[in-house]
Amino acid sequence: MEMTLTFPDEIAQQIQKLSNPSEFVTQVVKEALNKQVLQPKNPPLDSKSSNKWTRIAQRITNDPIHLAGYSKQLKKDMKEFRDNF
Repeated sequence: MEMTLTFPDEIAQQIQKLSNPSEFVTQVVKEALNKQVLQPKNPPLDSKSSNKWTRIAQRITNDPIHLAGYSKQLKKDMKEFRDNF
């Protein structure tokens, strides 16, 4: 399969100077994908970080679409946090 990628000029120029740019890019992408697969998507929570705010932040990070309709609850949670701080 052929794919067109866009790089900043300075990186594209360096890649073009290589003896086999296609093989280089293929190897770099393979390594990056393997590294990404090996990293856990959601690291386990330790007891210190298992609070409500950490869970909310992780949920926002993992599923930003989930915020739709959440603004009222988020405002309520922020007020509760301020009141209990």
